[in-house]
Amino acid sequence: MSKLIKSLAGMKNSCSKAAFFAAGILPLAGLAMPAHAQSLQDALRQTTISGQAGVYDFTYANKGEVGKNTQNAFAVGGNLNLHTGAFEGFSVGLGGYTGQSLGLYSRNPNHDDSSELTSHTHSEQSLREAFLQYENRYLEVRGGRQFINTPFANQDLYTFNPRAFMGFAGVANVIGGNNGAADAGPLSLNTDTATLSVMATRMFNYNSRYSSDFVSGDRYLTHTNGFIAFGAKFQNRYDNVDYTAQGWYYNFYGQAQMFYGQADFVTPMNANSNLFGSAQMVSEGNSGSGFNPAGVTYNVDAHVYGGKLGMTFGDDKIAVIGDYSPSSYGSFHHGGMVHPYNDLSGTIFTDTMQNGIEDMGPGYAYGITGTIKAMGGKLEIDPTYVEYNADYGFGGSTYSYGGAYGFPAGVAPIHNEAIHVIDAGFSYNLSDVLKGLSVAWDTDAAFAQNDSSQTNAHYDNPYFSSRFYLKYAF
Repeated sequence: MSKLIKSLAGMKNSCSKAAFFAAGILPLAGLAMPAHAQSLQDALRQTTISGQAGVYDFTYANKGEVGKNTQNAFAVGGNLNLHTGAFEGFSVGLGGYTGQSLGLYSRNPNHDDSSELTSHTHSEQSLREAFLQYENRYLEVRGGRQFINTPFANQDLYTFNPRAFMGFAGVANVIGGNNGAADAGPLSLNTDTATLSVMATRMFNYNSRYSSDFVSGDRYLTHTNGFIAFGAKFQNRYDNVDYTAQGWYYNFYGQAQMFYGQADFVTPMNANSNLFGSAQMVSEGNSGSGFNPAGVTYNVDAHVYGGKLGMTFGDDKIAVIGDYSPSSYGSFHHGGMVHPYNDLSGTIFTDTMQNGIEDMGPGYAYGITGTIKAMGGKLEIDPTYVEYNADYGFGGSTYSYGGAYGFPAGVAPIHNEAIHVIDAGFSYNLSDVLKGLSVAWDTDAAFAQNDSSQTNAHYDNPYFSSRFYLKYAF
């Protein structure tokens, strides 16, 4: 079973640049396994401390955005986490997070995009974790401020301040026990080693990566009642095939109901290579009839179907990926998804750093992705190339919904807009210099192929974006 978890985790990282960042930051965003104390005093003495400190640089260049064709952001920051030992199964976790822009680009407002890393105030700090936890071998429950990692409600690790939630969440192992790894990070089914495990969560507020505050709104609405989610995962082995199946239900109150399903398999081909594959489906059919961004009401009728097939060769891997989202004329974005707590996090197989069918759709996307390890495994390169075709392209202005059918106001959708994206991530482990030190760079470039009579400012291209960070974990 451990082989399955390791293989699936590797496949996920190869197709997700957000997951690439998660691989570097995840051990810092969570907390170490609490020791089991004999008294409250022992529990306090067994408190563990972890965290990170680093620098982050972001660059965005777009030929089509006049006056703002190049924007930059820079931040220093990090986090500090404390987790007490467990007494009678109970423990407490705290996590403070901060990012400071230092005003590096503030003298030229047209090129200052500090809000990308540190909010519009150029300074961001918050207590993103403050929870009470109960755990045993079969159950782990948290209440309070916390991180969770589910397909469509997760952290989006693109800044020093990952998305956090306020509410309740729990994971139960129905068949088989967990090895305890889930407690090293956000509550999730991804790290659970039980044969059958389930997760439930009810969240009321959230703290976005652009804000210091927990709020009741989300990316679409200024006020909501939060969401509820249920998920189940089954993993096993048949003959020479390790397989996993998971299913999730979400109710984003007042907006949409969603079902997500995914199936994965891994089978060895020889001593040095494996064949792996995945299939996914998202359905928000005819839900969210009261969804009204910008004061206009739409129903939500979105579907996405995707697949992935690839091979591993030692530590390296390569895969073909694809997703298809059919049109549903008259609904939000004529068939576009509503995903209030997820930003191109790699859930959809063809996600890249600035693009994804969930925002651009309906339409289709296909491409190739891989992972290359070099220099004794210290250097990792994750290249991806994706071709997108949006039935109603609108340039990716994903936070503007004031026009017809929820498209940005004043933007005429471009039929069959083709967008070509190359995306690459690089990370290097500098532990030889200093234990816990690493550097990473994630970059993408895109070009939109539009009809000569139609233009779109966001994709009057090419455009380029880059995220670079240096971090020290302790």
